[in-house]
Amino acid sequence: MRHRHSLIKLVAFISLFFTGAATVTTVTAATTTDVDASSVTKKRNAVVKLAKKQVGKGYVYGANGPSAFDCSGLVQYVYKTAGGTVLPRTTFSQVTLGKRVSMKKLKKGDLLFWGSATSPYHVGIYVGGNQYVHAATPDQGVLKQSISTYFYPSAAKRVLE
Repeated sequence: MRHRHSLIKLVAFISLFFTGAATVTTVTAATTTDVDASSVTKKRNAVVKLAKKQVGKGYVYGANGPSAFDCSGLVQYVYKTAGGTVLPRTTFSQVTLGKRVSMKKLKKGDLLFWGSATSPYHVGIYVGGNQYVHAATPDQGVLKQSISTYFYPSAAKRVLE
């Protein structure tokens, strides 16, 4: 009887120990994830804020700011200046980065591409509310526009995670 009572106490202690350890691990992991998520959200918001500030600036093919841009130059400038993320210079190189995301699950700061998903001819930055900022054409410059079926992106990539 005495051995049985000791065995029950030992099993209870071991169970409590492992349950407590699992709880501590879970809390620690959640806290780290929350900090990382907050940092990424701040970067996304900074990217969107700077992208919106570029609206109205000129378009010059091959330029990358701060007073004139082409589409990939705008993206490169905004990501480097606002988020400290260095992206390659061309649309063709930018499309190779990040993870592909559904157009239904866009987050602020995601990159939108037009043309082929592997060889696009245009890029813009999703700023939320079904809108994006892009260096449109030499005549139009940098615009904020709504995503439309007329000019619908062929791919979206998430660089900030």
